[in-house]
Amino acid sequence: MNNFLKKIFNNKQSQKKRVYLDNAGATEMSVSAKSALTDSFSVFGNPSGIHKEGVTAGLLLDKARAMCAKVLNAHAYEIYFVGSGTESCNLAVMGTYEGCSQKSKVESQKYLPHIITSSIEHPAVLEPIQKLERERKIKVTYLPVYENGIVKVNDIREALTEDTILVSVMYANNEIGTLQPLKEIGRMLEEWKKENNRTHTSYPYFHIDACQAGNYCNLDAVRLRAHLMTVNSSKVYGPKGIALLYKREGIKIESIILGGGQERGLRSGTEAVPLAYSFGVALTEAKEMKEKESERLRVLRDYCKEELTKKIDGVKFYGAWDEYDSRKFKVEGQKFLHNELRLPNNINCRIPGISSEEMIIRLDTEGFAVSHKSACSSQVDDGSYVIKALGASDTESNENIRITLGRNTTKSDIDSLIVVVVSIFKKYSK
Repeated sequence: MNNFLKKIFNNKQSQKKRVYLDNAGATEMSVSAKSALTDSFSVFGNPSGIHKEGVTAGLLLDKARAMCAKVLNAHAYEIYFVGSGTESCNLAVMGTYEGCSQKSKVESQKYLPHIITSSIEHPAVLEPIQKLERERKIKVTYLPVYENGIVKVNDIREALTEDTILVSVMYANNEIGTLQPLKEIGRMLEEWKKENNRTHTSYPYFHIDACQAGNYCNLDAVRLRAHLMTVNSSKVYGPKGIALLYKREGIKIESIILGGGQERGLRSGTEAVPLAYSFGVALTEAKEMKEKESERLRVLRDYCKEELTKKIDGVKFYGAWDEYDSRKFKVEGQKFLHNELRLPNNINCRIPGISSEEMIIRLDTEGFAVSHKSACSSQVDDGSYVIKALGASDTESNENIRITLGRNTTKSDIDSLIVVVVSIFKKYSK
């Protein structure tokens, strides 16, 4: 360990216990993923090489691809490794457009390709779409999400035209945690194609940004009827610097990074084999832990919401919340979940009278890490566009915090957080 890392580590050790509640921003690497990463560092060859070292690296890369494919119920050749969730989303959007733009009717300017997306997508999806729109290369329909933060399937159907090439809707929102009705969207798109005499691989393609969903949701690409799907390692307790794009067999998109033609021509650049293998281990582990961890965190999430509601006047929670049956099980107070509308680890709430930045800084001083909005856009000094899309004012969109629980979160952590949040509210709320 070099001196710089020693200094950071020693400072961390000297501090009081910290409670990390920004797992939507990034997760800590799991023990299994970390072990897989360090163990595979000895595999240093270029997987494109035909010598022994290259073949060894290629075999490990194949293993990583197969592991990820199994989680997604996909073929290994439908998995493409890329450098980040952002790159994967960019490839889905820009690659679909570039693939379409090769068609003669686009070049002859007889029409503009049409893309449908929601108003609360991650910037990794919105930014490339908006760039194409500014350049007058596409038409775009931005779907509203209403107060509960959920897209209406019928809104998508009504927005479809014969020129639509892509529908991109995220699985779970990175800020408010709400889950979109993806199975229903996928089914509707298949029905629309049948009605319009199109095959299942014809436009429009269905892209799912599943970066936030990997730990808690079913990533079965066939069940979701996805054509393209993004999954990110750094959100599933794997290493940063690696993600994947699932591309269904028969779907045609163009590469946006050119070079040596790695990843079967779709993403040039020497593959990061140790990262890919560690990602495969992390994603497999997440699937195995999904049910128990979701149940555990859902209890803590709802407890936190109930306590904050009791102790802070005017607190407001954003996005849809799970619906429960009134039946009780033998365990006192336990209810039957019959409609899951939100990630089990996500709480997004407004603490009135305190700006997001002030609350985050004061909590950080007390040893708690929470956030405001997407880490990818947190440097921009304005309110959350996701919260605004739910009908919040500029002021309200600057007073929310995002609390995202993780594998290490305990009830004691939540109790401590509530005490500190209430104290800050009473002392500093305007």
